[in-house]
Amino acid sequence: MISVLITNNYAYNKLNNTYFRRTNNFSTRTYPQNPTFTGINVNAVGEKGLHGIEYLMRIIANRFTDLFEGKKIKEITKMIAQIKPEANEKYLFQLELISRYFSTLKMIDVNIEDKIFEKIAQDGKSTIFIMNHSNQKQDPSMLAVLNTLLVRAYKDAGKEKEFPLPKIILNQDILKTMNKTKRKAFENFGAVGIDANIFSSNKNTNAKAFFPLIKDFVKDKINIFIFPEGKLAIFKGLDFDSRFQIGIAEIINKVLGIKKEVTVVPVGFSYGKDKNKNFTGMHIGEPIKFTRQGENTTTTCGNVMKSEFSLKEFKNFFAKHNTETDIVITENGVPVRPAEVTDFIKGILSENLNICSKEAQKRIEKPLDINEFVKI
Repeated sequence: MISVLITNNYAYNKLNNTYFRRTNNFSTRTYPQNPTFTGINVNAVGEKGLHGIEYLMRIIANRFTDLFEGKKIKEITKMIAQIKPEANEKYLFQLELISRYFSTLKMIDVNIEDKIFEKIAQDGKSTIFIMNHSNQKQDPSMLAVLNTLLVRAYKDAGKEKEFPLPKIILNQDILKTMNKTKRKAFENFGAVGIDANIFSSNKNTNAKAFFPLIKDFVKDKINIFIFPEGKLAIFKGLDFDSRFQIGIAEIINKVLGIKKEVTVVPVGFSYGKDKNKNFTGMHIGEPIKFTRQGENTTTTCGNVMKSEFSLKEFKNFFAKHNTETDIVITENGVPVRPAEVTDFIKGILSENLNICSKEAQKRIEKPLDINEFVKI
């Protein structure tokens, strides 16, 4: 087994080095569009009040950070704010620099030997990356790690001038409460704000945000990164399928009316605790491809047939079609019409991402040997 250590060889390299250790269904049921909050006293009115408090706290926290932020950090932020996001060698270099900067000093066990990012880079097509939202504080740095690996794959594939730009979907409050320079820096890095409220989101606002993304995605100009749980991630008592919001499945269904194929890569994050608190796991899942053939939507199984964590109903469905490359999505043997397929896409994505998060947790439960790490 060969393990790897990614280091930052660019400016500001004292701030962050990132460690990597290398290791060698679909259901026929429909999925509820609205999660059930059993025993949780939250409603639209309550959320509006909590949102106001949360927004105020974000402003206070950001202003406090601005006041005590070091000179070096401010210089970096100003530099990023001046970047022009476009598909060229300079921007790809800057993306790698920024990604490494935001990657924290952690040991990360990740299945890079599967070379999934290399395949995506060679293909050069727009891809959607979905991640589980396990830790609000640590997930952004893990996303930066993911982007570091992906950028390296584009460079190795010789795609310095024709790679999709990253677009990272996040709560618009994060951007709106920042100072102008920092907000511009985040937007240049690919951040796109949406109304992330659970009960009272502004659909018109979100439509305006997603329309240009869909337009560029169809043209293979961008990759989309999203945490489908969003704010529902705080409800740990809900099962994963209930926390997984349906929005990304709706987007995929709409895109399939224009684009021949949509590829989604689930990426699971997991974080160590206690003595292993600096040890984290990332599992890059098998790409899931959705296509529209006439009135039928087809899919691939992703991780379902490989993982011990797959639900039996998904495994049984795909096992019946193991000789098929593209499997028609059906309910009780009847192909699901495009207008009704969103719930089924959501179910497939939720199952695959849940598998990846459990695979990531499994990775960090193995004994850690620092001597296994080598530099990249």
